[in-house]
Amino acid sequence: MRNKTPILLLLMAHCIFAYAQPSVVKPGWNIAVGLNCRTVDSVLVSRCNLGLFANADTLHGLQVGLFTSVARRDLQGSNLGGLFALSLGNGSGVQGSGLVNAVGQRMHGFQLAGLSNVAGSVQGVQLAGVSNISRSTLHGIQMSAVSNTATDVNLGMQASLVTNISAGQMRGIQVGSYNYADTVHGVQMGLFNVCIANPRGFQIGLVNYSRDTLHHSYGLINIHPNTKIDLMLFGGTSSMFNTALRLQNGSLYNIIGIGTHYTGLDKKFSGVVYYRIGRRFRITDRWSYGVDLGFHHIETFKGQNINTSERLYSIEPRFTTDFLLAKSLGLHLVLGYESTRYYGGEIYRQGALFEAGLAFRLRPVFSRGTSPYFYPTNKYSLRADLIIRHPWLAAAEVMLINTGVHLFDRFVLNEDYAQTTSHSIVDNFRNAFVWDNDMFNTNMFAHPYHGNLYFTSARANGMNFWQSYPYALGGSLMWEFFGEATPPSINDVFTTSIGGAALGETLFRISALPLDDSRRGMARLWRELLSGIINPMRALNRIITGDAWRVRPKGNRYHDYERLPINIVLSTGTRYLADKGALFRGEYNSYVNLLLNYGDPFSSENKPYDFFSLETTLGFFGNQPAVNTIHLVGQLWSTPISSGKDTDIKFGIYQHFNFYNSEVVKDGTDIVPYRIGEAASVGAGLIYRLPQAGNLSRLEQRIFINGVILGGSLSDYFHILQRDYNLGSGLSAKAQTMMQFGRFARFSLGADFYKIWTWKGYDEERVKRLDDQEYANAQGDVGNAALFILNPRLQVNLARHLLFDLNGSYYYRRTYYRDHPNVNVYTFEVRAGLTFEL
Repeated sequence: MRNKTPILLLLMAHCIFAYAQPSVVKPGWNIAVGLNCRTVDSVLVSRCNLGLFANADTLHGLQVGLFTSVARRDLQGSNLGGLFALSLGNGSGVQGSGLVNAVGQRMHGFQLAGLSNVAGSVQGVQLAGVSNISRSTLHGIQMSAVSNTATDVNLGMQASLVTNISAGQMRGIQVGSYNYADTVHGVQMGLFNVCIANPRGFQIGLVNYSRDTLHHSYGLINIHPNTKIDLMLFGGTSSMFNTALRLQNGSLYNIIGIGTHYTGLDKKFSGVVYYRIGRRFRITDRWSYGVDLGFHHIETFKGQNINTSERLYSIEPRFTTDFLLAKSLGLHLVLGYESTRYYGGEIYRQGALFEAGLAFRLRPVFSRGTSPYFYPTNKYSLRADLIIRHPWLAAAEVMLINTGVHLFDRFVLNEDYAQTTSHSIVDNFRNAFVWDNDMFNTNMFAHPYHGNLYFTSARANGMNFWQSYPYALGGSLMWEFFGEATPPSINDVFTTSIGGAALGETLFRISALPLDDSRRGMARLWRELLSGIINPMRALNRIITGDAWRVRPKGNRYHDYERLPINIVLSTGTRYLADKGALFRGEYNSYVNLLLNYGDPFSSENKPYDFFSLETTLGFFGNQPAVNTIHLVGQLWSTPISSGKDTDIKFGIYQHFNFYNSEVVKDGTDIVPYRIGEAASVGAGLIYRLPQAGNLSRLEQRIFINGVILGGSLSDYFHILQRDYNLGSGLSAKAQTMMQFGRFARFSLGADFYKIWTWKGYDEERVKRLDDQEYANAQGDVGNAALFILNPRLQVNLARHLLFDLNGSYYYRRTYYRDHPNVNVYTFEVRAGLTFEL
């Protein structure tokens, strides 16, 4: 896998360079044989073109490329490529490839791709493993596993497992988990359906939203702007503590809610989710009453050794009354009857019930602008890039880092691995390289962070991104051979150097944001401290040069907000992590989530990490790790494919760093919900944006496919020293769709897939006989692990910079073992809180 990655990236670059320059049609590589002729206007037409890199001016016939197949103008016939198939003009016929198909203008025919199809407009069929995009009208069928996007759908169909988007008119059918259309003249079928208007259409789903009317919406929950929404908090004789939403359209209302500590069952692991439908009538301006019928699903566990829950259900007719205490606050009382049974039919209990609580009227706020970026209100003077390169000082700092850490580990912590001698150094050269047995946090996070210190030593001394990488690699090799008495680890070299470069460039750029050399006193001190916490090596070099206290009236800032805008989002709230997917056996803990978007992915800036997105989640209290997730994607190189008033498409090469970690749920089973790391990863990405898509103020989609040079995945059987996970290489694919609903709300849907192969196993008997298990030298259990993550997120504006944040994640892991039984595990988590955005 590591040897194939550079070749794959080279092929991607060749193919996309041809597609990215439609204004100047240049011949590219044509390592192929074919039959060609010229027309009267001197256009070179290819009738047949077969080879490794098939490249033709105009195709009227058959073109097959083992790697790429490119028609620089129009396509009529069959355009087939092993990796990519591209046509810059119109397409008529069949286009197929293993990864991506693209037609610059109109596609009339059939597109089949393993990853994604892109076309200006489509009259025909698009089938893809991940996503389909029609930049204009779709007249036909789009089918994919993750997402379909079109500006308009005219007598067509969009079908996917996750999301379908028609930014304008939708005259046809949408079938998926989430469907969006501006105007529906057909049918939306899914779990969640959203449209602005549906004058002649229908919505059939779990939750339907329409801005104009609900006459054609059929679902458990139907919402439009006049829907009255109440947040209800109450207790009762059936479930002790309850939270619910009541949605009322006219006199008809629905209630969806959740309650815990179902009376008579386990107080630690029991609860209920319910749905009720009824009618409500007003008596006076303050008094109202209602009647409803509800279905309640109940789960309970008897303890942590019980892997499956006991499930019950209850049918409950109720009489309700509400008294308005204030404009947005009311008293809620319920008297009803419950008939609760086990799903097998046995009666649990029957009798009267009573509930009482408060109802709060929710009022959405339309107050946010559409720009997500932060710009300083005061004028600033940008410091020119006059830093002189000091390569030897950077090398000395790398050696200083290793020496300082080694001395601390050896004499303060008295660690065995730090007791190095000349003999241990010789042994290290003799035994290099092995797969080590450090903890997951150490290998997948601590080592990349350590590499970031090497990398930023060079960046702070004037080196650019590529010039700084050898310092991360050299620092890692120095530590492996001279800093430890254990055999040098090959996985540490990859994670420290490649992962360290990713974290290092990110933190180096972020540390520039607070710096302002025009400030004095405490304002200056706090800025220098914050920058130093983010990037210690930058702070050290500012102290060495005196920049940490030097005052400059001009050239005092280190970041250009106009060229590289910044978006910072901070969220905090409560998180629930389920144990093996159980509704009411899980763990609650507080969280803080930080999302930083640096630069604009569609700008002309093209240096490494001129655009990146960093998101991290920290957990507090409970049994879960302090660092829950880290997600980083950074642009290494990019080129525009299409840029215009209505559509922007950009292709690039991106570096990825991902870290998911969890621990067993407190008082639950001994199953770890999820654990996977992508410390060294690079691949291709396609970012697509409609600046104004109908009533959507923003529609953006990102698709990435990567080669994972080194990653780690939880093992159910491998336990040597501190390791309970497998190491290996593989691939990952990510798709994210982001929608901004004007100044009201935003919605995003992400889907991530990771596949890690482990091929170097171990002999259990041999490992047991080893005097030092550091010499086990195993990646883990031979096999492969797949992790799928689905992540919907809804944010609703409450005030100018304040949003309500509801975020869910579904995790599914399937691990195939050569020598052990296979394991399938799934779970979910829900986060609810508040978001503050600069």
